[in-house]
Amino acid sequence: MKRKFPHIFAIFSLLILLSAPGHTQNLQLVMPKIVYIGDTVEIRYIFHSEAKLFGGEFSDSPSAFLNLNTEYDFFKANAADFAVTKATLEKINAEYTLTMTVIPWKTGYLQIPPFNLNSLVNSSLDFSKKIAGSRAPMTITFTPFIISLSPVEVKSLVTKTGHKNFMPQSAPLVMGGTTAFLVILAIVSLTVFSALLFILMHIPRVASFIKNISYLYSLRKNSRKSIRRLIKLQKESNAIASDKDFAEKIQHILRDFLNKRFGHDFSSITTNKLYSEFIELSGGTLDTQQEDTIENLLAIFSRLEYIRFAEEGSFRSENENNGTNERSAFIQKSIQLIENFDKEEARE
Repeated sequence: MKRKFPHIFAIFSLLILLSAPGHTQNLQLVMPKIVYIGDTVEIRYIFHSEAKLFGGEFSDSPSAFLNLNTEYDFFKANAADFAVTKATLEKINAEYTLTMTVIPWKTGYLQIPPFNLNSLVNSSLDFSKKIAGSRAPMTITFTPFIISLSPVEVKSLVTKTGHKNFMPQSAPLVMGGTTAFLVILAIVSLTVFSALLFILMHIPRVASFIKNISYLYSLRKNSRKSIRRLIKLQKESNAIASDKDFAEKIQHILRDFLNKRFGHDFSSITTNKLYSEFIELSGGTLDTQQEDTIENLLAIFSRLEYIRFAEEGSFRSENENNGTNERSAFIQKSIQLIENFDKEEARE
């Protein structure tokens, strides 16, 4: 019994230390475990504190729940890297759970900068008071409580599908020997018989040449028409109050462009299936430049669909990089995307 007593005492002491109020441990959970660009990610941060960190119901109640303000200035300032679609804070005794639903817009590592949770809670309490119709929103000042989240790796769609090569679109076949053909046409003037004989012998090749020229012209015409529609939409921006309607019009123009560009119906294909559709259309492979073009298309569609279908989705009023609003920025991105498709055609 004497030998066992020190071991029992050590175990008992360890249990006391682990259950003591001062023992805290922060835990971050990410779902899903593997994250791709444009995915919806839930980040759950759990921490303990015996102190009264926040005001109102969080200080006085043993349990409380608050929907956080996703229009918080910190979230808006980082909207180019990620979008916060939902955020909540829950308290059960001394355990707090911060849950954020995030959509990353860039590949690599999603690093949410440290932020003051107290300030976010106060902003959310003010916001909820405004919704409830309070004339005097509650503003409380407490010692800053900084939240530092661990980075989350964001993979590209190329990693998700496993396709690294893309077969370039077949270039139109242009009849060889055009110069010789013009010389022969000059000779045709010497004799009607030779001219008729030459035309009869080359009808299939002439028809093929005209068909290819017509195809190239239709591609250029489709691109110019789509760009003019985008420019017109930008001029009418002030008359379109709803961001959701504006985003839908941009996406509709781009889908019409793709329908005529590839002779394939893209109007009902969802964004998450666009990449596999291009793989199938191109024979299973694509080069690096075409991968970049498709990645830009998917990024544009993902952002537009978030604005269209998310309850709080909207264009940002000002772009941090160049001072323009996001509506104008997306018009320019869409025009650049169409020009990139034309560059692919010229390169081929």
